[in-house]
Amino acid sequence: MRVSSEDVAQRAGVSRSTVSYILNGHGDRFSRATREAVERAVAELGYRPHSAGRALARGQSDLVLLVLPISPNGQFSQMADRLTDALAEHGLSLLMCSATASPQSFAAVITTTRPRAVIALSELSEAKRAVLRSAGVRVLDIAHAISQPGGHSWTVGRMQAEHLMQRGYRRIAYARLIEARDDVLLRAREQGVREACRAAGMDEPQVITVALRADADLDAVASLPAGTGLACYNDDTAAAALAAARVIGRTVPQELGVVGVDDTPVATQTSPRLTTIGFGLSDAGDRLARVLLQHPEPTDADFAETGEFWLIQGEST
Repeated sequence: MRVSSEDVAQRAGVSRSTVSYILNGHGDRFSRATREAVERAVAELGYRPHSAGRALARGQSDLVLLVLPISPNGQFSQMADRLTDALAEHGLSLLMCSATASPQSFAAVITTTRPRAVIALSELSEAKRAVLRSAGVRVLDIAHAISQPGGHSWTVGRMQAEHLMQRGYRRIAYARLIEARDDVLLRAREQGVREACRAAGMDEPQVITVALRADADLDAVASLPAGTGLACYNDDTAAAALAAARVIGRTVPQELGVVGVDDTPVATQTSPRLTTIGFGLSDAGDRLARVLLQHPEPTDADFAETGEFWLIQGEST
């Protein structure tokens, strides 16, 4: 039999409205003894408030909406798992939304779910920001924070270029992934590569686009002069570049150096084995949950920790 708020009220010796006020975050109008009596009754009876009712009372639900990155990888899945568990410890549930959802679809999700907050791992359009402002929803704009100069994605790009320079490549190029062309993280990584070239007094990096389609990728890689070091948006982009180089007879790493990002399983399955950049996302979910729960008005500095990066030296540089 489901425990009701009336059962809690009877156990605590208070009115049902008092239980409702306290469980919906308005307990400051009651004495500490009253609050503790209600909390003790909730624990003893194993009461779980009805989420829809709480959403109506507070104007928001117990859901946190995660806007997915444009090109999620295996490390993202680990982070999402940790975030789900960390939020669940505080009675919150994680809901995911595609980065490419239309503004109309996004608005429908916000109106229907009334999320407690939105965590954006991809860039939010102005139309989507307007929806969130109108609904009064808190936004943790992770994509914006980590794509700033000195941030996570920018640092990854710079690290790629500096590694290629250290390996002796005097021309640097950057490989975009066509499906991620609108990704703020791609632009930030590319800017990191550009900054490394500028700081080293080298020419601007040549930019190619990889489509993960053999015919187009062959032409893109063939356009690179011999002796180029190619920094790639991610490991999938790098794997496609390596495959194209093999087909056109470009030797790696002698004539072309290739470095990826994300340290995904594909990096160990290429020939030659891919050099890539790894970074720790295992605790990112916990950090995001802490920021969400502890900071009423979070700033970029609260969750834009660059974190640790490391190079996994393969055979492609």
